[in-house]
Amino acid sequence: MSGTVKQMRLEDGMVVSQVKTSEGLIDVAADFVIDCTGLEADIAEHRVLADLLEHSGVGRNPLGRLDVERTFELRGAASGTGVIYASGATTLGGYFPGVDTFLGLQIAAQEIADDLARRGFCGRIGPLRSTRQWLRWVSGREP
Repeated sequence: MSGTVKQMRLEDGMVVSQVKTSEGLIDVAADFVIDCTGLEADIAEHRVLADLLEHSGVGRNPLGRLDVERTFELRGAASGTGVIYASGATTLGGYFPGVDTFLGLQIAAQEIADDLARRGFCGRIGPLRSTRQWLRWVSGREP
């Protein structure tokens, strides 16, 4: 797949992206879009991040990377109930100094999951819930 040509939002909240492939254009409907393509030296060189910087209220932190809240939500990107989260090297220099390390990525993921739970999107992750879900999985029941 080369790049997103067009995106639109359906009434049920899903995002439909029209993607150009070697076989032509295809429509991809999704509840979430997660970009894991890596980072160029300057975030403005990355297609998605450059678009965010140019067309939204997203700004840069003191090191020139994406500016995030304590929950790793991008400052200036919220739209209604929709939010964008970022972690890793794209947010280096922000709230959490070790965000580009292996442990830092785990902590960022937990903070993001906790924020999603606070917003009512999912249940909070914890040892009891994880054990219960694992037991359901082991017994072949729907988690």
